[in-house]
This record gives sequence, C-alpha cells and structure tokens, in this order.
Amino acid sequence: MADEDVAGALQAWLAARGEDAGVRCTGRATVGLSQDTWFVRVDREGAAVDAVLRLPTPASGPRAIRTQRAALQAVAGRVPAPGLLWHDDGDDNPFGRPFLVMERIAGTVPVGWHDLGEPERAALAADAVDTLAALHRIAPGDLDAPEVGPGEAPTELEFYARRLERLGELPAVLRGALWWLARHEPAPLRSALVHGDFRMGNMIVADGRLAAVLDWEMAGAGDPLSDLAWCFIPVWEPAGVDEAALVERYAQATGAPVDAGRLHWHRVLGYVRCAYYNLAGVRAFARGHSDDLRLAALAHQLPVHLDRLAATLAGEAIT
Repeated sequence: MADEDVAGALQAWLAARGEDAGVRCTGRATVGLSQDTWFVRVDREGAAVDAVLRLPTPASGPRAIRTQRAALQAVAGRVPAPGLLWHDDGDDNPFGRPFLVMERIAGTVPVGWHDLGEPERAALAADAVDTLAALHRIAPGDLDAPEVGPGEAPTELEFYARRLERLGELPAVLRGALWWLARHEPAPLRSALVHGDFRMGNMIVADGRLAAVLDWEMAGAGDPLSDLAWCFIPVWEPAGVDEAALVERYAQATGAPVDAGRLHWHRVLGYVRCAYYNLAGVRAFARGHSDDLRLAALAHQLPVHLDRLAATLAGEAIT
C-alpha cells in the first residue's frame, strides 16, 4: 500500500467510528520482517498524536496482529510497552485485514547489545531482566489471544521441528540438535506469559534506560526460561554482558532459582530457531514468495548460527 492509501484507510476507519481526525504517514519502518509498519500522525480535537500502524503480511497472517493486540492489552501498566490506541481484529475494514495502531515511543532501537557502550549496556541489561521478571509474573490467562488452531504444535520444540521438516534436507548439526533436544526435553514447568522474541532489537532505549518492549506478536503461554535464554543469545554479535550475574538477578526478582540445565536446553533451541528463520527466509525469497532482499541475505547468517549451535551443544562459550 502507498503512504496515502494507508493514511486514507485509517482516516476512513476512524471517521466510521465518529472520529473527526486527519491522518498522514510520516514514514515507514525499514526493519522487521513479520509485519508492515507505518509511522502516522493523527490530528484529532486540536492535538496531534504520533503513532505506529501495523498490518500483517501474507507470511505472518492475521493472527500475528491479533496476538500482538491481546498482549499489549495484557501487559498495559505492568511492563513498559506502547499503549494500544485503536485496533480491528477483523477484515471488514478499509485495510481488508486486521490492524492495530499503538503509541509511538520516543527513543532508539539498538540492533543488539553490542551497539551499546558501558555503563549503558549493563544498566539496560539489568532493566531488561527486571522487565522480564515482571512480565513472567503475569498470569498467561490474562492474554486474551486467538485460539490455537487445529494441528498447531503443542510445544515449542515440536513447533520448530515440524516446520524444519517441511524445508527438506537439513544440515547435520541441525538434525543432531533436534535429536538432542528431543532426548533432553525438560519436564513441563509452570507456564508464564512469555514475549517470544525478547531481545535488544525489540526494545526502545531512551535516556540510557529501557523505555518500551516492542513486537509482541509471538507472545503466549510458555516456559519463562525460553525468554531468558533468547534475551542473551548473540543473534548478531556476542552480547558482552555478565550473563551469570543477570541470571542471578532474574532468580532473585522471581523468587525462584534458575535451573542451569533447563536454561542450556532453551539456548540450544534458540539457535535452532535462528537456523529455521534463516532457512525459511531464504526459501521464501527463492520461491518468489517475497522480493525482500533481506531474506536472501539470511543465507550468509546461517553458517554463523550453525557454528554457534554446535558450540552450544558442546557446552562452549560463544565469543
């Protein structure tokens, strides 16, 4: 959609609900692959509101928007996140698909921990762990998310294993990791509300502190240690933070010890996730399902993630 079409569609939707507002697009996000994101300014009742509008892509599907909407409602006032302004879960609207509009939080979004210098990095890592502990205190039942459809994987491991099976022959280290994960899968633990993609690239930083957590489309009920492991997995470069101290901080904040073996299992699964995103993205580009060159470039990340997966399986530190 062109900028003027996006602005016109939102303005028409607001008008149908009695909102006399003017809307214009001020930009479009160039990062993120799961949803289309525009920055908009809404003029209503003499005041201008800077906001972010999100639409699902064919790859993500409408459920991603509905889950994000439900998550923003569940965490409002409990963890730092953008406020939800307007939303429509259906497709009987000018966009023809679900959408949401949330407040735009001022600040920057570092790609990873390595983008930050000290002492800011240490302060933000502490903020992240404290925020994660607060999130995991929220009952997963507070997430009024869409029902899981028929055939959806009941566990995170099965979810990625099934999707990897569709990609054909897998690298040997990836097959070995799936075998190891299945043999060592920990017993179910208490379920918590988890973010699903909790990392620095999904956090807004302002004045050296964590201002908001973004991208809640993968939120759901799950093992809280999956978020903790993913938070410090070096998707790009090694995080450069004192992970042992941060894990202990998380344990103190939640009032429960962190099982090192369980955390290691989730770290291995984290690199399997990374490899899946690489393989699936490259395949989508190769088959013409997307013309986004960033998907093609994921082929260059795959060897790095497979190497880190092998090292993690062996119990080696990532440096």
